[in-house]
Amino acid sequence: MTSLAERAHAAAVYIRHNTAVSPHGRHRGEEHARTAVRLAAALGLSLDQITTAPDWQRRRTTPGEPVLATATCPDTGEQYVFLARFPIYDDEAFELLGPCPECSGQVPLALVRHLADLGTYLARPPIRPGDIPEADTVPDTFKVDEGHTGTCRYGEIH
Repeated sequence: MTSLAERAHAAAVYIRHNTAVSPHGRHRGEEHARTAVRLAAALGLSLDQITTAPDWQRRRTTPGEPVLATATCPDTGEQYVFLARFPIYDDEAFELLGPCPECSGQVPLALVRHLADLGTYLARPPIRPGDIPEADTVPDTFKVDEGHTGTCRYGEIH
């Protein structure tokens, strides 16, 4: 196991390196690198178990474009996709994306700030088609997310 100082140094080096080599430019590269570091820390994973990509579906032209971060379980290989809707803010929760029970689009199903939030989500029964999700079980962005198809009854903005 590495010391806290060594892990902190590795995170700083990771951010510097990925900012410099990012195909998305310096500012977006830094947002992607910081998102990866933040998610790895929140879930107790190493940085090589996190990948990031631009979110072309929720894209906007303002600073801090959304970042998709995929966490891969080192034991099972299972992957979880998270959305950093505003990656320039380090205190924003990640949104765990998963299939909408109605349209199968990738939409926010849970807010995750730390590993226990993911555990709480995984312990709940899944939302089934026809269910009306209670306000405390899905993020506020569930109904307005661009991941819903145009005919989805859960999506409000289509």
